[in-house]
Amino acid sequence: MILNSQRKAPHQKPAKIILISMPWALFNRPSIQLGTLKAFLESRRIDFSVQTSHPYLEVASILGPDLYQWISQNPWVSEALYAPLLFPEQAAAAEDLALKYVKNAKQIIKRSFDYKSLIRRLENQLLNWVNNCDWTQYKIIGFSVCFHQLFASLAAARAIKNKASQVPIVFGGSSCGAGAGQSLLNAFPFIDFIIEGEGEERLLALCDYISGLRSSTLPENIFTRKSGSQGVLQRKSLSVTKQLASLGDLPVPDYNDYFATQKQWFSHTPFIPVLPIEFSRGCCWNKCTFCNLNIQWCGYRYKKAAQVMHEVKTLAARHSCLDFTFVDNMLPATESRHFFKMTTEDHSDFNFFAEIRSAKGKVPLGDIFSIYRRGGLSTVQIGIESLSSSLLHKMQKGISVIQNLATMREAQENSLGLEGNLILHFPGSTQAEAAETLETLDYVFPYRPLAIASFFLGHDSPIHKTPQKYGIKTITNHANNIKLFPKSILTQMHLLVKDYRGDRTYQRKIWKPVAEKIKKWQQYHDKRRHDALQKPLLYYRDGGNFLLVRQERPDGKILHHRLKGASRQIYLYCTHIRSKKELFKKFPAVPPQNILSFLGDLQEKRILFSEKNKYLSLAVHFSDKYCTRMP
Repeated sequence: MILNSQRKAPHQKPAKIILISMPWALFNRPSIQLGTLKAFLESRRIDFSVQTSHPYLEVASILGPDLYQWISQNPWVSEALYAPLLFPEQAAAAEDLALKYVKNAKQIIKRSFDYKSLIRRLENQLLNWVNNCDWTQYKIIGFSVCFHQLFASLAAARAIKNKASQVPIVFGGSSCGAGAGQSLLNAFPFIDFIIEGEGEERLLALCDYISGLRSSTLPENIFTRKSGSQGVLQRKSLSVTKQLASLGDLPVPDYNDYFATQKQWFSHTPFIPVLPIEFSRGCCWNKCTFCNLNIQWCGYRYKKAAQVMHEVKTLAARHSCLDFTFVDNMLPATESRHFFKMTTEDHSDFNFFAEIRSAKGKVPLGDIFSIYRRGGLSTVQIGIESLSSSLLHKMQKGISVIQNLATMREAQENSLGLEGNLILHFPGSTQAEAAETLETLDYVFPYRPLAIASFFLGHDSPIHKTPQKYGIKTITNHANNIKLFPKSILTQMHLLVKDYRGDRTYQRKIWKPVAEKIKKWQQYHDKRRHDALQKPLLYYRDGGNFLLVRQERPDGKILHHRLKGASRQIYLYCTHIRSKKELFKKFPAVPPQNILSFLGDLQEKRILFSEKNKYLSLAVHFSDKYCTRMP
């Protein structure tokens, strides 16, 4: 169905538009930004022909998938590899920056990482790619610029502009939000337009504007230089006027160009891509003080489950793929449950990755995770962020430590691979918060380890807007960007990652023991990955009127606990978070002091956790079925 289409004369050819995603996008998946924009534009205008370009596939083929993947997962290395193509004078500093991260890589990466050779190969690929295309055929050349794609996009845009000076070059994407994109206009004259915020309606309006099909006024939240006013930007605040009122208006993403390119560069070493899919935009919470992930959205919107199911079925049939990754900052709670019930009933062997929040709603978390797992969700990323109550409050996470532990427990019980971070060095955090985290790590030891994420100051985050509240004295450009940009350019730019002066030395000191303990936690679990049985470190087996709890401690010792009668009932009752009041009401025949003494004993043994008169049993239920499915 063509929506709001414009008829063209029989002799008129469609206006060609090319949309580009540069390295270092993950090579094993198409760009959802490009796929969505292409499908949207062509559904709205029959006089537009949209081509999408994924040159990162060629780069992955040249470098090899393993090296490319490692680079794409190390943002500063990614940017340091394209920086010298723009600024040769920064080459030595950029090389030092890249090698700083390479020294901690695995030996196979160290052996294949020759900085100067990589620069030459990337430059040759870029120039060949640019020279092999007639860029003058396009009405618009657009770049989707997301995390660690900035330098590659700038280098490509400059090279293209030298070939087709009259064709407008447009930048958009998450790296262009909150004034960051507008600052690019001052620094780089080969960029003609910046789209700030959501892209579909704005790009459509820009296409009409350039083609002369609409008003001569520049559409809202699209920026360019004023004629004769070098360095002065047309500025309007982000608004919803050019944002989709409903995500239900979006067609299925078009990934055909990606698959054609994959066939070209990986014909001898084919792989099955993971297809990105979108359920929602924004964040319904949107209060975390450190977060700037939602600066391009106004509000929180989501699709209906039936629409997402249609997209999954369509993409699976079209591309013969069963692996999907949700690109959402969080899944919508109710609709996502409906969706995974649909995928369960479909009986296709779908596999999904998604990011979610620690649940605290009326529906039991175990029930939610069970629905997710049966529907094909195998791995979740959850914003744990901290294991200290007061620090979670400073972060405005809206979640408690015991709720974070319940989330980790339920993920393990339902065989969901959990990925999450602990943010260290949060400005203004205290010795007491570090000590609380250190103690709580003893309780989460049985679960899949979290990763260390050192705090960084995100542009336009709540902390960036009110730095004094967190002991931040001065905000500066990030030290790594100082190595990548000439000073004359950097002073004009608003980049999304900042640096600051405050209590950083103190933070490194108090969090050092936590970082060391997390590394030991990770190492212990790494050693067990080859265990064929994959038994959890803390689990129980139910004997009807008794429980057998097996506990593997950090020192390798195995402890066994037998709980009988009321002890068994209380422990099972606390596999969901229970308050002291609920426990006393549930077990009136047991004296309250006996209950509290029993729970205190379990807490000392690290098989139960308590916080503010709430209790959670930590052992998960064990079965042979569980063993074979452990991630």
